[in-house]
Amino acid sequence: MEAIILLAGYGSRLNRQDLPHKALLPFGEETLLSRHLKCLQALGISKTHLILGHNASALKTCVQNLNLDLPVHFIDNPVYRTTGNTLSMVMGLKHCQDETLILDGDVLYPPQALLDYVQKSPRSSFALIPADIDNVECTKVLLNPSGTIHAFITKRELTNEEKSGFSFGGEAIGFFVLRQEDVARFVALYENNESTYRPVLWEIPFTDFARNTPLHPWHITQSGCFEIDTQEDYSTALNRFLSHPEQYRLP
Repeated sequence: MEAIILLAGYGSRLNRQDLPHKALLPFGEETLLSRHLKCLQALGISKTHLILGHNASALKTCVQNLNLDLPVHFIDNPVYRTTGNTLSMVMGLKHCQDETLILDGDVLYPPQALLDYVQKSPRSSFALIPADIDNVECTKVLLNPSGTIHAFITKRELTNEEKSGFSFGGEAIGFFVLRQEDVARFVALYENNESTYRPVLWEIPFTDFARNTPLHPWHITQSGCFEIDTQEDYSTALNRFLSHPEQYRLP
């Protein structure tokens, strides 16, 4: 298995001028990024592709200083400010020859939640956590009657038709796995619709992808997963981390 970590974004909503990048937010003696990489090392990932943009050189230095036994490939996205993270993801997928784990760089999770997901989930699938169906910020996942994913909805409320026609799976927390053959199929979908997908977040092309490709939900029932967009998000995540150290202990 290969892995991609999406790290190109600026993180302006966090407004942490004291840090070169939001992936370097501290949690104890580690950062978000070092936690990701140490989990991937524990999983035996064959190669990790880091998609960089904002302050790329600072992240490269931090990764190199970790001296991990994990092959890392840096990919620079020079247009990260004017494109969505779909482009960054595809830049990584084009280098992947195996099934692939994709991670958003701004997520804190209990390591066991990621390990269980990677080792036990069906392919292709998305990790979901419980969420408020009316939360316009979270990436809401709608499920077909068969149980597969119908659509990803973010930054808006669900319509009455969506609420009545599909079941609510929860929030896509920011890590998912694609089968080897689906890696190539998704890249082909992107290339056939590049002008549409280049400026958007991955939720939009994956909703289209789900029309012809079964995407499975994987429900994480334990609490402790956080997407960190703002300082309030970080404070909430850090409080949880400090109050439940055993839950976040690295493998």
